[in-house]
Amino acid sequence: MLSNSCFDHLVIAVPDLRKYVEQCEVRLGVAAVDGGAHPGLGTANALLGLELSDELADSLGLKNQSGPNPLTYLEILGPDPEQDPASAATRLAGITSPTVQRWAIRPDDFDGLVTAAARSREPRVDLGEVHDMTRRRPDGEVLDWRLTRRTPLPWSGIQPFLIDWKDSDHPARQEMPWVRLEKLWAASDAPAAVGEVLGFFGIGLDIIAPGDEAGETEGLHTQLKGPGGSWTL
Repeated sequence: MLSNSCFDHLVIAVPDLRKYVEQCEVRLGVAAVDGGAHPGLGTANALLGLELSDELADSLGLKNQSGPNPLTYLEILGPDPEQDPASAATRLAGITSPTVQRWAIRPDDFDGLVTAAARSREPRVDLGEVHDMTRRRPDGEVLDWRLTRRTPLPWSGIQPFLIDWKDSDHPARQEMPWVRLEKLWAASDAPAAVGEVLGFFGIGLDIIAPGDEAGETEGLHTQLKGPGGSWTL
């Protein structure tokens, strides 16, 4: 089924933002830009533009984004040292090393897809609740968007969440270096059930059993490529 959604962004959660932004630069050869803080949530982020390989874009089944700079990005998410560490505990629970935590898709009809999920039966797709969000960029501009959020993350983050940037300037429009998303796959003990849920969104994603490869754990995994090398998570 052809999806009416675009790949929006991939979230790598880390226990120490500055440390792992530096590690990312060593591995990929580019420095992520400061994205700003999430007030009241205890987190901040750093961003890189993200280009999907043609092969991956086709296999995922999501809408292709034309042009040299698609509205897709990589978010490195970690604790904000300027906020109470306890505030980030829920969003970063269990994060002790860089982890592909979750990913977002941007549907043409956000409300329509939320409604369709609420009415779904087989498979049952639980998106959680819709939340309004804000973030102040380092240049002072305030971004205002909404997203779906469910705790704990559905299917260990393999099920994407939905995002709608409303009238805000998309984060990928700001000046930043770009890296390439070479591969994206998932590890799950319930591949058939996960596949049915992804099928609801029109997404095709390779799903393997945890432990099939060294270091594989339940959830999302990725291979990124930059001018300085590759990073597999």
